[in-house]
Amino acid sequence: MASLLNTNAPMSSEISMILQLAALGVLVIGFIIVKQRKYMPHGVTMFIATLLNIVSVATVMLPVALRLGDTSIPGFNLLFRSHILLGIAILVISVWIIADWRFQKPGPTCFQRKNWMLGLGLVWTAQLIIGMLLFLKLYM
Repeated sequence: MASLLNTNAPMSSEISMILQLAALGVLVIGFIIVKQRKYMPHGVTMFIATLLNIVSVATVMLPVALRLGDTSIPGFNLLFRSHILLGIAILVISVWIIADWRFQKPGPTCFQRKNWMLGLGLVWTAQLIIGMLLFLKLYM
């Protein structure tokens, strides 16, 4: 079967990368939406990005991480471990914010968390870039 991204990666890893690229696109769209002060669509957008991330982590990244463990690829283990730790933190905080929001109209708590959400978005974007670098290191 032909590769979706023209790599040596398993199809599941390529699909995961596509999901992560979609999540990155959704994050950018969410940032644009919130700048327009459309808070409910922003929340829905972030919910979608969180779901894409959860699906990708649960179905592909977790099994690959358990399979890889430590490798002999120079510089890979530190990047790999930092990716895992940041990823766990991002997932936990994202799910917590979404669960606390529960599709309600934004209130004072939402606006008090603005800086947390902005920081989360920036760290999440950095995390996606680290994941892309790991993907390239493993499969290119």
